[in-house]
Amino acid sequence: MSKIKGGDMMLFLNSKSIAYATSHTLTISGDTQDTSNKDEGGGDWASNEISKLSWTAQSENMYSIDGKGSNFDDLFDIMVAKTPVSATFSKKKETDTDVPETGWTASKPDYEGKVIITSLELNAPNGEYATYTVQFTGVGALKKVEV
Repeated sequence: MSKIKGGDMMLFLNSKSIAYATSHTLTISGDTQDTSNKDEGGGDWASNEISKLSWTAQSENMYSIDGKGSNFDDLFDIMVAKTPVSATFSKKKETDTDVPETGWTASKPDYEGKVIITSLELNAPNGEYATYTVQFTGVGALKKVEV
């Protein structure tokens, strides 16, 4: 099994990387519906089934006004527009260590779907670098892209 380093996996919005990312998270969740009854489990154990699936993504980043890729201001504009955008979770295409002028680009996407920005938080602690966290909620299905 080929292992993938976390630094190679990235979150892309409209095919554009998010500048100065330090961490990306993709979460897939299932809402459960209680199917407990008197006949199964003797009434002592809960029984559940998945009713709906949902997904979220998160990106943690260093704050910058001149980063290559989407920055805080770009994400702010997307959020206030309340418009879904394309999101791709995949490895970056480039293999060199220098960021291309327009930011990293996605290789073959592993997972893709539409998202809305549901939270954008800027953190500026005294004596440290400013950072921000952006949270996304999936709009519709997250698709696994087959080769």
